[in-house]
Amino acid sequence: MAKQRRALAKLRRSIGSGFSADINVTPFIDVIMVLLVFFLVITPIILFSFNAELPQAGAAASAWQPEEEFVLTLTDNHALQVNGVDVSEAEMIAKMGEFFKDEKKERKVIFNGGKKASYEKVMQLLDLLKKNGIEAIGIR
Repeated sequence: MAKQRRALAKLRRSIGSGFSADINVTPFIDVIMVLLVFFLVITPIILFSFNAELPQAGAAASAWQPEEEFVLTLTDNHALQVNGVDVSEAEMIAKMGEFFKDEKKERKVIFNGGKKASYEKVMQLLDLLKKNGIEAIGIR
């Protein structure tokens, strides 16, 4: 019987001294409060110490001119237009050579296709542009 009492007492002691499975939120709340106070104090200091000097619009902004574009249009009836003027394929190539004679100018073309233009004709024109050294083609 004495053995049973000792075993029961030992069992009661081990149950009472065990770890608690509850979450202790007090340290967590302390850390959150410290961070809150820190950011409340630092934010006004940062906002008032930052100076941004923005440039003023002046002569440089008004001196800028938009770049002239080479616009190639294929109409619904498969007619070619360069900047709104009807041309043949040979005339288009000649106008491209004249337009891009300056080596500094980027060789880019804006292509407009009619809704009823055939896919085959569009691809032929795009291939023709690539063969003649056009680096970029924008499609509208």
